[in-house]
Amino acid sequence: MPEAPRIDPQIKSRQRVRDLAEVYTHEREVNAMLDLVPDMFPSIEDPENVDRSFLEPACGSGNFLVEILRRKLAFITKHRYGSAERVEDRMLRALSSIYGIDISVDNVLESRDRMRAIVEEIADAELGAGSGSQGFAEAVEVILTTNVIQADTLAEADEIELIEYASEGDGTFIREWTKPLSASKADLTLFFTDPPRDERPVHYSEFARQTMPATADSYDQRAA
Repeated sequence: MPEAPRIDPQIKSRQRVRDLAEVYTHEREVNAMLDLVPDMFPSIEDPENVDRSFLEPACGSGNFLVEILRRKLAFITKHRYGSAERVEDRMLRALSSIYGIDISVDNVLESRDRMRAIVEEIADAELGAGSGSQGFAEAVEVILTTNVIQADTLAEADEIELIEYASEGDGTFIREWTKPLSASKADLTLFFTDPPRDERPVHYSEFARQTMPATADSYDQRAA
């Protein structure tokens, strides 16, 4: 009986390696590298440490993004936070501080799918299957679309736009539209100053409708 062809978890095809120089990081290396920065994740001593930002400039199919998200969500439970809205808020804070860029649209879509599946798995486990709010599900889609994007990080650094989501509490965020990779900026911090931003906190149930910066005189139209 002929031996089954070996499946290499670090490549999809030799053609993709030639065209994209695409070789995925093995799960073993992903975990070893993330284990070097334990302070970046929640822990028994600091269970609410979910807001640290991660940027993967060549995220592939999401091996790092998925494990980062798993570690961020590990301490988010209904028992700890009490209400469904607080659980949803913490999960979105964890998700919205993870960024991925890849040159391949296939990889971007796969990364989003894998991250969405983890969020749904944890939400179902903590809130009950199908119990998450519609606003939460819509916010997950918006964040995945703004934070995991298709681009060439090297060639398009000046054009890449991401959104920073800063929690204001009670399920609200201030969003800033940024071009963090621009080498032409004098201040090469992750998020440079004076980007377009919300003038008032925006509840996550508004994300799908309020796609532009919210003005101070606009009002919260969150779903009931």
